[in-house]
Amino acid sequence: MKDRNPAICFLRLRLTISIALAGAVVAVYLFLLGWGMLMRIRWVSDRTRQLTKWGNRHLPPIAGTRVGVLYFNLSALHHVGRHSGRTYMTPLSAYPLGDGFVLAAAYPHVDWCENVLAAGKCTLTWNGKKYALDRPEVIPRAEAMKAYPLLVRPFLAGGAGQNKFVWLHRAGSHGGQELDVSAGKHAPD
Repeated sequence: MKDRNPAICFLRLRLTISIALAGAVVAVYLFLLGWGMLMRIRWVSDRTRQLTKWGNRHLPPIAGTRVGVLYFNLSALHHVGRHSGRTYMTPLSAYPLGDGFVLAAAYPHVDWCENVLAAGKCTLTWNGKKYALDRPEVIPRAEAMKAYPLLVRPFLAGGAGQNKFVWLHRAGSHGGQELDVSAGKHAPD
């Protein structure tokens, strides 16, 4: 003789699902933070780099799109090889900072970073819009952290090679304009 109210059963089910989903998100977040700390161990870093190279082959369809922004601001960096002269597209996280974007090098030596520093320019597709960027400069961690949301900052603290942050400025801007990320355009001073 169970006389349950269907509305209460529905609310209990929604609450249970919400709690389970929140628990799963927290568990994944903590796992990734722990993995970031393990990146200080060379063989973990090497294996992660191999896995990342494999995974990057599957990311181009969403890198730089509005959907990609939901995954750590996944963007598409278009750059030219410093030795080969070939054009490459690298999916990576980019966060707006001042008149451009800041990018973190996940490992001590990454090709995209060396290529961009050598060429002095690149193109970034972020949130569905293309940005011509130039004047790359390596900036200190403290300055770069201004661009990252609070929930992302712990990931950058744990990585083995994430001591190099590259700030790329919007082509044609010379420190006088800020990037208006809501419209994808510069806002006047």
